[in-house]
Amino acid sequence: MRSDTIDLADQFLVVDISDALSERDKVKFTVHTKTTLSDFQKPEFSVLRQHEEFIRLHNALEESEDYAGMIIRPAPPRSHFDASREKLQKLGEGDGSMTKEEFAKMK
Repeated sequence: MRSDTIDLADQFLVVDISDALSERDKVKFTVHTKTTLSDFQKPEFSVLRQHEEFIRLHNALEESEDYAGMIIRPAPPRSHFDASREKLQKLGEGDGSMTKEEFAKMK
């Protein structure tokens, strides 16, 4: 059994997912990361990710013994990505009928 104790008192890791972009039949999201952890090469960076990548990451974390006993949130359902893609396509076609609530969810 392996146990590591890490004092995060002065360190942080913040991950934010936003900016849904529709590209043909795929929706891509921007993942922003800010951290003071020395394991990362840069303190702040952003990458584009697709739904399939969230699923692969979720499955890898669940299957890894390194994360046994930890709570891993479920991956977002595909329907959330499909709904975002449909909204973005409508906006791209000139249908600007997005409510404030829908816009807030897309952020």
